[in-house]
Amino acid sequence: MPDPQNLHEWHEYVGVAHIHSTDSDGSKSIPEIIQIGQKLGLDFLMFADHMTLRSLHLGLEGWHKKTFVLIGYEIHDQNNKNHFLAFDVNEVLPAELTPKEYVKRINQMGGLGIIAHPDETRNLPQFPAYPWTAWDAEGFDGIEIWNQMSEWMEGINRLNQLKMFLSPRRFLTSPTTKTLKIWDELNKQRKVCGISGVDVHAYPYKFGPFKFVIFPYKVQFQSLRVHLVLKQALSSDDRMAKRQMIDSIRKCRLFISNYRRGDAKGFRFYAESKNQLVGMGDSISQAKKVIFFVYAPLRCRISLLCDGNVVREEKGTHLQYLADQPGNYRVEAYRGKKGWIFSNHIRVLPPSHS
Repeated sequence: MPDPQNLHEWHEYVGVAHIHSTDSDGSKSIPEIIQIGQKLGLDFLMFADHMTLRSLHLGLEGWHKKTFVLIGYEIHDQNNKNHFLAFDVNEVLPAELTPKEYVKRINQMGGLGIIAHPDETRNLPQFPAYPWTAWDAEGFDGIEIWNQMSEWMEGINRLNQLKMFLSPRRFLTSPTTKTLKIWDELNKQRKVCGISGVDVHAYPYKFGPFKFVIFPYKVQFQSLRVHLVLKQALSSDDRMAKRQMIDSIRKCRLFISNYRRGDAKGFRFYAESKNQLVGMGDSISQAKKVIFFVYAPLRCRISLLCDGNVVREEKGTHLQYLADQPGNYRVEAYRGKKGWIFSNHIRVLPPSHS
Protein backbone atom coordinates (compact mmCIF):
# COMPACT_ATOMS: atom_id res chain seq x y z
CA MET A 1 0.00 0.00 0.00
CA PRO A 2 1.43 3.43 -0.88
CA ASP A 3 2.30 5.81 1.95
CA PRO A 4 -0.47 8.47 2.07
CA GLN A 5 2.02 11.02 3.36
CA ASN A 6 3.77 10.84 -0.01
CA LEU A 7 0.53 11.18 -1.96
CA HIS A 8 -0.82 14.31 -0.34
CA GLU A 9 0.34 17.00 2.05
CA TRP A 10 -2.05 16.32 4.92
CA HIS A 11 -2.19 18.63 7.95
CA GLU A 12 -3.77 17.00 11.01
CA TYR A 13 -4.93 18.91 14.09
CA VAL A 14 -6.21 17.13 17.19
CA GLY A 15 -8.58 18.64 19.70
CA VAL A 16 -11.66 18.24 21.86
CA ALA A 17 -15.21 19.48 21.26
CA HIS A 18 -18.18 20.32 23.51
CA ILE A 19 -16.55 21.77 26.61
CA HIS A 20 -18.35 23.61 29.43
CA SER A 21 -16.77 26.18 31.71
CA THR A 22 -17.82 28.42 34.60
CA ASP A 23 -19.50 30.61 31.99
CA SER A 24 -22.40 28.16 32.48
CA ASP A 25 -22.30 24.88 34.42
CA GLY A 26 -18.64 23.82 34.24
CA SER A 27 -16.27 23.95 37.20
CA LYS A 28 -13.24 25.75 35.73
CA SER A 29 -12.81 28.99 33.82
CA ILE A 30 -11.89 28.99 30.15
CA PRO A 31 -8.33 30.25 30.83
CA GLU A 32 -7.83 27.41 33.35
CA ILE A 33 -9.17 24.84 30.88
CA ILE A 34 -6.95 26.20 28.11
CA GLN A 35 -3.91 25.58 30.30
CA ILE A 36 -4.98 21.93 30.74
CA GLY A 37 -5.40 21.53 26.99
CA GLN A 38 -2.00 23.11 26.37
CA LYS A 39 -0.27 20.74 28.81
CA LEU A 40 -1.83 17.79 26.97
CA GLY A 41 -0.61 19.11 23.62
CA LEU A 42 -4.07 19.67 22.12
CA ASP A 43 -4.22 21.78 18.97
CA PHE A 44 -7.72 23.15 19.57
CA LEU A 45 -10.57 23.33 22.09
CA MET A 46 -14.24 23.92 21.22
CA PHE A 47 -16.27 25.51 24.03
CA ALA A 48 -20.07 25.42 24.06
CA ASP A 49 -21.49 26.82 27.29
CA HIS A 50 -25.25 26.99 27.72
CA MET A 51 -26.89 30.07 26.22
CA THR A 52 -23.91 32.39 26.60
CA LEU A 53 -21.12 33.84 24.48
CA ARG A 54 -19.54 35.74 27.38
CA SER A 55 -15.98 34.62 26.74
CA LEU A 56 -16.27 35.19 23.01
CA HIS A 57 -17.14 38.82 23.69
CA LEU A 58 -14.26 39.03 26.17
CA GLY A 59 -11.93 38.20 23.30
CA LEU A 60 -10.83 34.71 24.39
CA GLU A 61 -11.40 33.08 21.01
CA GLY A 62 -8.29 32.52 18.91
CA TRP A 63 -4.74 31.28 19.36
CA HIS A 64 -3.38 30.74 22.87
CA LYS A 65 0.21 29.81 22.12
CA LYS A 66 -0.15 26.58 20.09
CA THR A 67 -3.80 25.88 21.04
CA PHE A 68 -6.69 27.44 19.12
CA VAL A 69 -9.84 28.21 21.11
CA LEU A 70 -13.20 28.21 19.31
CA ILE A 71 -16.13 29.56 21.32
CA GLY A 72 -19.77 28.81 20.52
CA TYR A 73 -22.73 28.00 22.73
CA GLU A 74 -25.31 25.29 23.43
CA ILE A 75 -28.96 25.99 22.72
CA HIS A 76 -31.97 24.05 24.00
CA ASP A 77 -35.73 24.36 23.80
CA GLN A 78 -38.07 25.40 26.62
CA ASN A 79 -38.27 21.79 27.86
CA ASN A 80 -34.46 21.55 28.02
CA LYS A 81 -34.47 19.08 25.13
CA ASN A 82 -33.04 19.22 21.61
CA HIS A 83 -29.61 20.54 22.50
CA PHE A 84 -27.77 22.20 19.63
CA LEU A 85 -24.19 23.48 19.41
CA ALA A 86 -23.72 26.74 17.51
CA PHE A 87 -20.33 28.11 16.44
CA ASP A 88 -19.24 31.06 14.32
CA VAL A 89 -22.06 33.27 15.61
CA ASN A 90 -21.93 36.49 17.64
CA GLU A 91 -25.30 36.57 19.36
CA VAL A 92 -27.36 34.29 21.61
CA LEU A 93 -30.82 33.57 20.25
CA PRO A 94 -33.98 34.06 22.34
CA ALA A 95 -34.74 31.15 24.68
CA GLU A 96 -38.34 30.74 23.52
CA LEU A 97 -37.49 29.56 20.00
CA THR A 98 -38.43 26.05 18.85
CA PRO A 99 -35.71 23.67 17.58
CA LYS A 100 -36.80 24.20 13.97
CA GLU A 101 -36.53 27.94 14.51
CA TYR A 102 -33.11 28.02 16.12
CA VAL A 103 -31.59 25.54 13.68
CA LYS A 104 -32.89 27.68 10.82
CA ARG A 105 -31.70 30.91 12.44
CA ILE A 106 -28.18 29.63 13.06
CA ASN A 107 -28.02 28.49 9.45
CA GLN A 108 -29.25 31.86 8.19
CA MET A 109 -26.63 33.62 10.33
CA GLY A 110 -23.92 31.58 8.61
CA GLY A 111 -23.14 29.65 11.78
CA LEU A 112 -22.02 26.07 12.17
CA GLY A 113 -24.76 23.98 13.81
CA ILE A 114 -24.28 20.55 15.39
CA ILE A 115 -26.95 18.35 17.00
CA ALA A 116 -25.77 17.26 20.45
CA HIS A 117 -26.23 13.75 21.96
CA PRO A 118 -29.05 12.83 19.53
CA ASP A 119 -30.31 9.54 21.01
CA GLU A 120 -29.50 9.98 24.69
CA THR A 121 -31.15 7.70 27.27
CA ARG A 122 -30.63 7.41 31.03
CA ASN A 123 -31.08 4.74 33.73
CA LEU A 124 -31.25 6.88 36.87
CA PRO A 125 -34.31 9.14 37.30
CA GLN A 126 -32.30 11.92 38.98
CA PHE A 127 -30.35 12.33 35.74
CA PRO A 128 -32.87 12.97 32.93
CA ALA A 129 -31.99 12.38 29.28
CA TYR A 130 -31.78 15.15 26.69
CA PRO A 131 -32.33 13.50 23.28
CA TRP A 132 -32.88 15.18 19.93
CA THR A 133 -36.43 14.72 18.67
CA ALA A 134 -36.80 17.55 16.14
CA TRP A 135 -35.63 15.64 13.07
CA ASP A 136 -37.86 17.82 10.89
CA ALA A 137 -35.46 20.72 11.53
CA GLU A 138 -33.48 21.72 8.45
CA GLY A 139 -30.09 23.33 8.07
CA PHE A 140 -27.85 21.66 10.66
CA ASP A 141 -24.29 20.86 9.61
CA GLY A 142 -23.44 17.89 11.80
CA ILE A 143 -24.38 15.58 14.63
CA GLU A 144 -22.47 14.21 17.58
CA ILE A 145 -22.17 10.56 16.65
CA TRP A 146 -20.35 9.89 19.94
CA ASN A 147 -20.86 11.84 23.17
CA GLN A 148 -18.77 10.87 26.19
CA MET A 149 -21.16 12.14 28.87
CA SER A 150 -24.16 10.50 27.19
CA GLU A 151 -22.60 7.06 26.92
CA TRP A 152 -21.33 7.23 30.48
CA MET A 153 -24.73 8.26 31.82
CA GLU A 154 -26.47 5.59 29.77
CA GLY A 155 -24.25 2.90 31.33
CA ILE A 156 -24.45 3.96 34.96
CA ASN A 157 -26.76 2.23 37.44
CA ARG A 158 -27.06 1.91 41.21
CA LEU A 159 -24.66 -1.04 41.33
CA ASN A 160 -21.78 0.30 39.26
CA GLN A 161 -21.76 3.99 40.23
CA LEU A 162 -18.51 3.88 42.20
CA LYS A 163 -16.57 2.14 39.39
CA MET A 164 -17.99 4.56 36.85
CA PHE A 165 -16.97 7.55 38.96
CA LEU A 166 -13.43 6.27 39.46
CA SER A 167 -12.69 5.37 35.82
CA PRO A 168 -15.03 7.12 33.37
CA ARG A 169 -12.89 6.50 30.26
CA ARG A 170 -12.76 2.76 30.87
CA PHE A 171 -16.44 2.29 30.05
CA LEU A 172 -16.43 4.00 26.64
CA THR A 173 -17.55 1.42 24.07
CA SER A 174 -18.55 3.02 20.76
CA PRO A 175 -21.23 5.18 19.12
CA THR A 176 -24.67 3.60 19.26
CA THR A 177 -25.96 1.64 16.28
CA LYS A 178 -29.01 3.90 16.24
CA THR A 179 -26.98 7.09 15.92
CA LEU A 180 -24.72 5.68 13.22
CA LYS A 181 -27.75 4.53 11.24
CA ILE A 182 -29.36 7.99 11.48
CA TRP A 183 -26.09 9.58 10.37
CA ASP A 184 -25.69 7.26 7.37
CA GLU A 185 -29.28 7.88 6.30
CA LEU A 186 -28.82 11.66 6.56
CA ASN A 187 -25.75 11.43 4.35
CA LYS A 188 -27.75 9.77 1.59
CA GLN A 189 -29.59 13.08 1.26
CA ARG A 190 -26.76 15.57 1.86
CA LYS A 191 -23.41 15.99 3.54
CA VAL A 192 -23.73 15.87 7.36
CA CYS A 193 -20.61 15.86 9.51
CA GLY A 194 -20.12 13.26 12.24
CA ILE A 195 -18.20 14.60 15.25
CA SER A 196 -17.56 13.63 18.87
CA GLY A 197 -18.17 15.60 22.05
CA VAL A 198 -16.82 15.05 25.55
CA ASP A 199 -19.57 17.23 27.04
CA VAL A 200 -17.24 17.83 29.97
CA HIS A 201 -18.34 19.82 33.03
CA ALA A 202 -16.10 18.33 35.76
CA TYR A 203 -18.93 18.15 38.30
CA PRO A 204 -18.08 17.89 42.01
CA TYR A 205 -20.12 14.98 43.42
CA LYS A 206 -20.50 13.23 46.78
CA PHE A 207 -21.13 9.47 46.96
CA GLY A 208 -21.56 8.43 50.59
CA PRO A 209 -18.33 9.44 52.36
CA PHE A 210 -16.48 9.86 49.05
CA LYS A 211 -16.07 13.09 47.11
CA PHE A 212 -15.39 13.00 43.37
CA VAL A 213 -15.01 15.24 40.41
CA ILE A 214 -17.00 13.51 37.68
CA PHE A 215 -15.22 13.86 34.36
CA PRO A 216 -12.20 16.00 35.29
CA TYR A 217 -11.06 18.06 32.31
CA LYS A 218 -7.62 16.43 32.21
CA VAL A 219 -9.17 12.95 32.11
CA GLN A 220 -11.84 13.75 29.54
CA PHE A 221 -9.38 15.48 27.24
CA GLN A 222 -7.78 12.03 26.93
CA SER A 223 -10.95 10.31 25.77
CA LEU A 224 -12.90 11.36 22.65
CA ARG A 225 -10.89 13.50 20.28
CA VAL A 226 -11.60 15.25 16.99
CA HIS A 227 -8.97 15.08 14.23
CA LEU A 228 -9.24 17.76 11.57
CA VAL A 229 -7.46 16.86 8.32
CA LEU A 230 -6.74 20.01 6.34
CA LYS A 231 -5.19 20.52 2.94
CA GLN A 232 -3.38 23.63 4.20
CA ALA A 233 -1.78 24.33 7.57
CA LEU A 234 -3.78 26.46 10.00
CA SER A 235 -3.04 30.13 9.64
CA SER A 236 -1.39 32.06 12.47
CA ASP A 237 -4.11 34.69 11.96
CA ASP A 238 -7.06 34.13 14.31
CA ARG A 239 -9.78 34.92 11.78
CA MET A 240 -8.27 32.83 9.01
CA ALA A 241 -7.60 29.86 11.31
CA LYS A 242 -11.18 29.98 12.58
CA ARG A 243 -12.49 29.99 9.02
CA GLN A 244 -10.31 26.98 8.16
CA MET A 245 -11.58 25.03 11.18
CA ILE A 246 -15.24 25.84 10.57
CA ASP A 247 -14.94 24.93 6.88
CA SER A 248 -13.16 21.67 7.71
CA ILE A 249 -15.98 20.61 10.03
CA ARG A 250 -18.72 21.73 7.67
CA LYS A 251 -17.07 19.84 4.80
CA CYS A 252 -16.67 16.69 6.95
CA ARG A 253 -12.87 16.64 6.69
CA LEU A 254 -12.31 14.95 10.00
CA PHE A 255 -12.39 11.71 11.95
CA ILE A 256 -12.92 11.02 15.64
CA SER A 257 -11.06 8.72 17.99
CA ASN A 258 -11.12 7.31 21.50
CA TYR A 259 -7.67 8.18 22.85
CA ARG A 260 -8.18 5.64 25.66
CA ARG A 261 -7.70 2.91 23.02
CA GLY A 262 -4.56 4.45 21.54
CA ASP A 263 -3.29 7.56 19.82
CA ALA A 264 -5.01 7.69 16.42
CA LYS A 265 -2.92 10.53 15.03
CA GLY A 266 -1.71 9.56 11.57
CA PHE A 267 -4.84 7.60 10.58
CA ARG A 268 -5.59 8.09 6.90
CA PHE A 269 -8.58 7.22 4.74
CA TYR A 270 -8.66 8.23 1.08
CA ALA A 271 -9.77 7.13 -2.37
CA GLU A 272 -7.72 7.20 -5.55
CA SER A 273 -8.56 6.98 -9.23
CA LYS A 274 -6.37 7.56 -12.26
CA ASN A 275 -6.31 11.35 -11.93
CA GLN A 276 -7.74 11.98 -8.46
CA LEU A 277 -6.94 11.52 -4.80
CA VAL A 278 -9.68 12.50 -2.36
CA GLY A 279 -10.10 12.38 1.39
CA MET A 280 -12.93 12.49 3.90
CA GLY A 281 -15.71 14.85 2.93
CA ASP A 282 -14.85 14.69 -0.77
CA SER A 283 -16.49 12.99 -3.74
CA ILE A 284 -15.02 10.90 -6.55
CA SER A 285 -16.60 9.52 -9.73
CA GLN A 286 -16.87 5.82 -10.48
CA ALA A 287 -16.27 6.64 -14.16
CA LYS A 288 -12.73 5.35 -13.55
CA LYS A 289 -11.49 2.64 -11.19
CA VAL A 290 -11.75 3.82 -7.57
CA ILE A 291 -9.53 2.24 -4.92
CA PHE A 292 -9.91 2.95 -1.21
CA PHE A 293 -6.92 2.98 1.13
CA VAL A 294 -7.01 2.90 4.93
CA TYR A 295 -3.99 3.22 7.18
CA ALA A 296 -4.17 2.96 10.99
CA PRO A 297 -1.20 3.79 13.25
CA LEU A 298 -1.85 0.74 15.49
CA ARG A 299 -3.13 -2.78 14.84
CA CYS A 300 -6.91 -2.93 14.93
CA ARG A 301 -9.96 -4.37 13.22
CA ILE A 302 -10.69 -2.08 10.27
CA SER A 303 -14.16 -2.07 8.71
CA LEU A 304 -14.98 -0.23 5.49
CA LEU A 305 -18.70 0.51 5.14
CA CYS A 306 -20.80 1.66 2.21
CA ASP A 307 -24.12 3.30 3.16
CA GLY A 308 -23.83 1.71 6.60
CA ASN A 309 -23.05 -1.84 5.43
CA VAL A 310 -19.65 -3.49 5.85
CA VAL A 311 -18.03 -4.23 2.48
CA ARG A 312 -14.50 -5.16 3.62
CA GLU A 313 -12.86 -5.96 6.94
CA GLU A 314 -9.20 -6.51 7.82
CA LYS A 315 -7.17 -7.01 10.99
CA GLY A 316 -3.92 -5.09 11.06
CA THR A 317 -2.94 -1.57 10.05
CA HIS A 318 -3.94 -1.47 6.36
CA LEU A 319 -6.98 -2.03 4.19
CA GLN A 320 -7.37 -1.69 0.44
CA TYR A 321 -10.61 -2.03 -1.50
CA LEU A 322 -11.69 -1.66 -5.13
CA ALA A 323 -15.09 0.05 -5.06
CA ASP A 324 -17.67 -1.87 -7.10
CA GLN A 325 -20.66 0.34 -6.32
CA PRO A 326 -21.44 4.01 -5.76
CA GLY A 327 -22.35 5.16 -2.26
CA ASN A 328 -21.06 6.83 0.89
CA TYR A 329 -18.01 5.05 2.29
CA ARG A 330 -16.62 5.42 5.80
CA VAL A 331 -14.33 3.57 8.21
CA GLU A 332 -14.77 2.14 11.68
CA ALA A 333 -11.75 0.78 13.59
CA TYR A 334 -11.91 -1.27 16.79
CA ARG A 335 -9.24 -2.33 19.26
CA GLY A 336 -10.51 -5.37 21.10
CA LYS A 337 -14.26 -4.87 21.40
CA LYS A 338 -13.97 -1.11 21.86
CA GLY A 339 -14.51 1.52 19.20
CA TRP A 340 -11.37 3.46 18.35
CA ILE A 341 -11.70 5.44 15.10
CA PHE A 342 -14.76 6.59 13.13
CA SER A 343 -14.20 8.50 9.90
CA ASN A 344 -16.46 10.77 7.92
CA HIS A 345 -17.66 9.69 4.49
CA ILE A 346 -16.10 9.71 1.05
CA ARG A 347 -18.73 9.73 -1.70
CA VAL A 348 -18.39 7.56 -4.80
CA LEU A 349 -20.68 9.01 -7.45
CA PRO A 350 -22.22 7.05 -10.34
CA PRO A 351 -20.47 7.63 -13.71
CA SER A 352 -23.40 9.75 -14.89
CA HIS A 353 -22.51 12.34 -12.22
CA SER A 354 -18.95 12.79 -13.43
